[in-house]
Amino acid sequence: MIKNDRQYEYAKNKLHEFERGLKAIRKKYSSDKNKVGLLSQGYVEHIAQLKAEIEEYEKMKKSSLPKVLRARNPVEISRQLVRLRLARGLTQAELAARIGCKQADISRMEREEYQGYTISQLEKIAESLDAEIELDLIPVRK
Repeated sequence: MIKNDRQYEYAKNKLHEFERGLKAIRKKYSSDKNKVGLLSQGYVEHIAQLKAEIEEYEKMKKSSLPKVLRARNPVEISRQLVRLRLARGLTQAELAARIGCKQADISRMEREEYQGYTISQLEKIAESLDAEIELDLIPVRK
């Protein structure tokens, strides 16, 4: 998931690199379709993934999100925080300044593997972004 403009620009540059690489493979081995298929598969998969991530980021930047964001697990919390921050047009540093923490703290909270949220942190973030966060954390039953 792309979370800021720096990552967005990096992803766009990588996309162009992969597209150029794919074009070169197709040109170099144009007479051998099997070789082209074999050598280009990784490029095709990376291109598709980057396009999807770029499109998602552009959509998040332009969207107006609902006032209430719902999350069922920690991964959804991080994704919703990113979406809300981007929809409000804020950088991680700007959000950090609003709630009185460091940019690195916001970055950590936006990581999908992060699970150390406190209710106080989430309340500060929601208030500073003029939103409500509704958590419905249901443990997975095995």
